[in-house]
Amino acid sequence: VEVYQDCNVFNTGAFQFASKKGEKEQNCIYLEHGKPLIFGTNREKGIRLDGAGRPEVVNLSDVKEDDLLFHDEASDNPSHAFSLAQMRWPNSPEPLGVFRAVNRPTYDGEVDRQFKKCQADLGQGDLEKLFNSGDTWEVKSRG
Repeated sequence: VEVYQDCNVFNTGAFQFASKKGEKEQNCIYLEHGKPLIFGTNREKGIRLDGAGRPEVVNLSDVKEDDLLFHDEASDNPSHAFSLAQMRWPNSPEPLGVFRAVNRPTYDGEVDRQFKKCQADLGQGDLEKLFNSGDTWEVKSRG
C-alpha cells in the first residue's frame, strides 16, 4: 500500500501530478480489473506490451483496443503487477488502484493448520515425557 500525502512544510505539491484537475488525467492510469489500461484527458492513450514485454504508452488512434494490456488483479503470476509497479510518473502514467488481489494461504494459517495436524496425528504431547526421554546430560560450570 502506498499513500500519497502532501506535507505543506516538507514536500508541498509533490503529488500534484496525481491530484490536480487537468493533470491527473494525463499523468495517472486507474487500474480496473478486466479492463484495458486506458488514460488521458479524452481517454486517448493506452498501455500495451512492447516486443520485450515491457509496458509502453500508445495512442489509441494507432492501435486497436484488443492490442492493449488488460488489467488482471487476480492473476496467480505476480509479473503483471510487478511490471505495473515499475511504471512511475513522469516517464509513464502512475498506476493507481489494486495491482494484485489473490487469495493464498497465510503463514500464520499454515502454521496453525500444521500444529493441529500434528496434534491430531501424535496427540497432545507431554513436556515431562519429552524432557525425560532419550539421552540427557548435565552442564556444569568449570571451577
